[in-house]
Amino acid sequence: MHPKLYTVRGCVVENGKNSSIQLDLEFDGKRAFVIWDSVSLGALKLKARVEINPKLLKRVHGDDCDYLYRGQLVLPHPEYN
Repeated sequence: MHPKLYTVRGCVVENGKNSSIQLDLEFDGKRAFVIWDSVSLGALKLKARVEINPKLLKRVHGDDCDYLYRGQLVLPHPEYN
């Protein structure tokens, strides 16, 4: 069974500046994850998920996203690994 995907809009800091970003969002029980990246390998889909605080999500009714994240999204930087 695949979890239902939603979209979330949040704020990230890049190069010292705040930016708005929209990502896919999925829930696993009471936990929430943004999908930072995904890759399909045949029938498999690998996802890089970043856990976020579900208490900071606000449900919105709009055309472009399902939730707003009221915290700051901290996304990994693969170039630093």
